[in-house]
Amino acid sequence: MNSSQLITGQSLIAFALAVVIAVFLMLRTLVQSRKHGHRQPTLAAQAEATSVECSAQAAVEKLEVRIFDFAREVEACMQTRIAVLDRLIVDADREILRLQDLLAATKGSGGAGSLAGLHSDPRSNEAPTGGKMPLRQPDVLVPPPPPAAVSEREAA
Repeated sequence: MNSSQLITGQSLIAFALAVVIAVFLMLRTLVQSRKHGHRQPTLAAQAEATSVECSAQAAVEKLEVRIFDFAREVEACMQTRIAVLDRLIVDADREILRLQDLLAATKGSGGAGSLAGLHSDPRSNEAPTGGKMPLRQPDVLVPPPPPAAVSEREAA
């Protein structure tokens, strides 16, 4: 067998066909390994990052809601206290005016006007007109507490 006999047209075609098949199989294996090997971890890592981001965003939203609710509760407590204090200030102003009128009546008449001043209700809507201080109007009208609540407050 001569080397010229080995390289004939048919053997050359068979060799080229074997090389093409080998290259095709190697490329196919390489593409499949990249598709399954490299892209799956990338997709998995991307999915994990997305889920972590969503869970963090959900936690932040829950905290925002809790902070908003807490702020509303604090504001409501403050508004209630302001209203109660306004009511107490108005009551105290009325009592001051009543006592000033009573003092003026006791100095001026000697006793007949003082009995009428002692029996007046300090929480009545009619303010005495003899005082010099202007009446302060409350921001919010709060009804006076029931007698049981007042006694509990005084006991504490």
